[in-house]
Amino acid sequence: MIPVAIAALGALLMMVHLAVTQPQELARQRQLAGDVAAANFYAYRGAVISYLNANPGTTGTVADGGLTWPLGYIRNPAWTNLVDSGTLYTYSTTVPSNEAMEAIAKRGGRSMMIGYKTAGNTMTSINGAAAGFTLPAAMVPVPAGAVVVIGK
Repeated sequence: MIPVAIAALGALLMMVHLAVTQPQELARQRQLAGDVAAANFYAYRGAVISYLNANPGTTGTVADGGLTWPLGYIRNPAWTNLVDSGTLYTYSTTVPSNEAMEAIAKRGGRSMMIGYKTAGNTMTSINGAAAGFTLPAAMVPVPAGAVVVIGK
């Protein structure tokens, strides 16, 4: 009887431990995944900026073939770019996780030039303020909630 009671007590302690630590562990994993996505986004954006510095008259979308990737970079197909009237728009073609958006904003210094695309094809800054930027017509198909970073 005593071994059964000890085993039950051990199982109870393990369940309590998992109930307390598991949500924290999942939150850390989501935060880490968001930080990885942000690093990947800014590596992509940096490659586009390097290309534009070498080719200042570029318009439209800079193709991947013209970009020089950092060593070890794995291309995330969610990121793309558009150069319209001399302004660079680096954005996602999907809605990123909240953790990824937060990490992108943090790495970008919470600039007003970082935000979400709205359904009306404008941008709302990451801080929640209407940034007053109307996005190019080519970005209309991009889903509302996608991350947008304007400028170099």
